[in-house]
Amino acid sequence: MFITDEKLKQMPYENLPVDFDVSSWEQVQAFLEELVQHDVSTIDNLETMLLKYSDLLKCMADELSWRYIKMTVNADDETKEQAYNDYFANIYAPAEAYQFKIKKRFYESPVRTELDSKKYSLLNQIFSNDIKLFREENIPLMIQESELANKYAGIVSKMSAIFEGEEKTPAQLSVYLKDPDRNKRENAWRLRMNMFAEKQEELNKLYSDLIALRHQIAVNADFSNYRDFKHQEMGRFSYTPEELFAFHKSVEKVVMPFIAEQSKKRKEALKLDTLRPWDTAVDLDGRILKPFETTEEFINKSLKVLYQVNPEYAMQLEKMKNTGLLDLENRKGKAPGGYNSSINNLASSFIFMNYVKIHNDIVTLLHESGHAMHSAAMANIKIAQYLETPSEVAELASMTMELLTMDYWDEFYSNPEDLKKAKRDQLEGTLSFLPWCMTVDALQHWVYLHPEHSVKERYDAFVDINKRFSAGVDWTGLENYRKILWTQQLHIFEVPFYYIEYGMAQLGALSIYMNYRQDKQKALQQYQDFLNLGYTKSVKDIYKTAGISFDFSEDRIYTLVNFVREELEKLED
Repeated sequence: MFITDEKLKQMPYENLPVDFDVSSWEQVQAFLEELVQHDVSTIDNLETMLLKYSDLLKCMADELSWRYIKMTVNADDETKEQAYNDYFANIYAPAEAYQFKIKKRFYESPVRTELDSKKYSLLNQIFSNDIKLFREENIPLMIQESELANKYAGIVSKMSAIFEGEEKTPAQLSVYLKDPDRNKRENAWRLRMNMFAEKQEELNKLYSDLIALRHQIAVNADFSNYRDFKHQEMGRFSYTPEELFAFHKSVEKVVMPFIAEQSKKRKEALKLDTLRPWDTAVDLDGRILKPFETTEEFINKSLKVLYQVNPEYAMQLEKMKNTGLLDLENRKGKAPGGYNSSINNLASSFIFMNYVKIHNDIVTLLHESGHAMHSAAMANIKIAQYLETPSEVAELASMTMELLTMDYWDEFYSNPEDLKKAKRDQLEGTLSFLPWCMTVDALQHWVYLHPEHSVKERYDAFVDINKRFSAGVDWTGLENYRKILWTQQLHIFEVPFYYIEYGMAQLGALSIYMNYRQDKQKALQQYQDFLNLGYTKSVKDIYKTAGISFDFSEDRIYTLVNFVREELEKLED
């Protein structure tokens, strides 16, 4: 379980009163009003206002993070959800109107153009974008959206079923998809899918309500659809929605043949006439990887892995372990998924996940550790907006960490064949993930460009998209399951459009790994240099600092597919 607040050694926010209570709207409002009236006629005063504003944002973000953590750790406890919703509705959201005024005051200051352009040019772009998008009438809609989105975790956290005499969560049932017994795999798969099938009416109503709300938010901000609004709100300054459609097509053209090859090999290895959905995760060589048994073993082995990449990474994770900032085990009542949540005044993070003692748990913890190292590297950044790294950057940190640690997975696998298998699965996974990534993104483009659609039309659209990005799996007789696959992806409900970045970052991570294979020390230094930047530069410049280009073109994907093929061949040799 995670640590209690009383045990945390917190650092004060330099620009807030010592006894400042961020859970009091009166105190937050008073501080915001002071900022709105702050003199900005000199550079010193303007920068002072910005630092005070940044500390307030960090403090409020920490409070919201802690409430989110408690809500997800206890997703079946409605009081925790209510505490999060209360803070968002009564403090976090109402502060938006004041933030708009503060940003305008900064932007319209007569001395703003005299600020150091290298330091503030990106902030000017961020504030300009925020000012254009802000509408006061959207504040109550944002509150409703947050409260609705939180319901998804509550629905899934209560799911369980009896399998072989024991109660199992959806995550725990997924373990059986690796079982050599095909009947057991099928039973587990069907039981897991039935849990979501039984909740389809509730999940579809929730999603339809979210779509309607989000569309109205976009209309209020003078957009014809939520897709275009969200693209701009997320600060996607480096690419257009049309370029994302090109990304989809490139994956379809270049990656899907690789996936088809892998499916054919799988079917032949398993000696099957047809490959079914419950056959896609089972180990082909009969080896079931068992990397750890206990939480203590899991963490300690991960520490040893990280130490060999960079001793400071291990020290950071160990600090998190010792201060109770890890909640790793799967159990009924927890929200699904995993995340890393930065805690500004601890210069640290909280990692949440749901391990079930399979290899993917290692990947998840190391992935979230990449986020944690990113958070730690940004501890000295003063401006709050420069801590809010775009997803394309945040996920580059985490997905690269997965690959950089591969050389040291022998801490988990003393048997060379197990280690080779783990590496092979990871390398294949870098590409086999991309079709689902495109599927999730393409569905959301369709959904928000057709906001008046029916549930049946949504199902049909998903199946059409899914067919583009699947190869070799027979869904005959399983059509009612196939159409609901998307309801298992929490991002679709909770963080709309936050998913394509995983694909971009996967390509970036593979590019860094290519560099790592050529010059390990240089690649590691470039990785750390990019972590240190936070969001002080553009996405393209950050990728350049990491030693790569921000490129998801067909040619680049083709190069990376060939690189993965070569790495897989080396493993076999």
